[in-house]
Amino acid sequence: MTATVIPVTSEAQWLAERAKDVTSTEVAALYGLSPYLTEFELWHRKATGVTEAPMDSERMRWGQRLESAIAHGVAEDHGWQVTKRAVYTRLDDYRLGASFDFEIHGDPRGPGLLEVKNVDGLVFREQWVMVNDAREAPEHIELQLQTQLEVSGFSWGCIVALVGGNEAHTLIRQRDELIGRDIRARVRAFWQSVNASTPPKPDFRRDAEFIIRQLRGRADAGKSVDADAELDNLIAVYQRQSAAQREAEANRDAVKAEILLRIGDAAKVRSNLGSLSCGETKETKGTLVTAEMVGTYVGARAGFRQFRFYPAKETK
Repeated sequence: MTATVIPVTSEAQWLAERAKDVTSTEVAALYGLSPYLTEFELWHRKATGVTEAPMDSERMRWGQRLESAIAHGVAEDHGWQVTKRAVYTRLDDYRLGASFDFEIHGDPRGPGLLEVKNVDGLVFREQWVMVNDAREAPEHIELQLQTQLEVSGFSWGCIVALVGGNEAHTLIRQRDELIGRDIRARVRAFWQSVNASTPPKPDFRRDAEFIIRQLRGRADAGKSVDADAELDNLIAVYQRQSAAQREAEANRDAVKAEILLRIGDAAKVRSNLGSLSCGETKETKGTLVTAEMVGTYVGARAGFRQFRFYPAKETK
């Protein structure tokens, strides 16, 4: 396996490199184990070459600030030396990539990788479970480290979880060659499906927001399509799910997502049941707060697809 090691010089450059590959934080989606991403969404993002938006939130900023302190604290406890591993590495033959937190030195096992997590106490108790008297990280994090080991070639790594700001748990992991082989096989099959333009089937409940807001977020006001029997059935389900009837808003969104995936950017569907309008609302700029704060608006909102169903008139 040939690997390319790319020094990270900026966040924009790092995000651009990540867009070319399935990364260690995305691999769990191929197993249906990612809490953040489905395989369907990942497929469409990679197929279109979408680059992730810069990650800017207070939680992210504090996580990055604390990362170094956690790493050096754990290193002191274990007699290690740690250095920031500021590179992005790609397995060229697979388009599989990984970024890393820190590299460990001074351990009898040789150099290793350190993956740092700052974890809320409740989340730790619920998701970082005990299995046969040993602590296990959530599956997507275990897969993240195994992918990092596969890409880097290191033989071992450590996941450290600082819980509640004052309790550190270190999970030592050896590189698992069987898992690494399976990861590479799944990633290769994923890219083959992208090249063949054969997306995976969506999970309409989990993928509803992505389909409604992004994949089918635009509409052509002059375009209409005629419903077939299957689309008629979906429209009937959507029409019946009034606020009093539907068990959850997610159920209705899942049906909307399935309809949009069928009709693309059409703004209207003609059906035996009636007419379904699903055009795009105009974006609103919002209200200027003060004359001095030019460019600062409150209530700005991007355009979105709006559904309205008009039942067919009964004929006597």
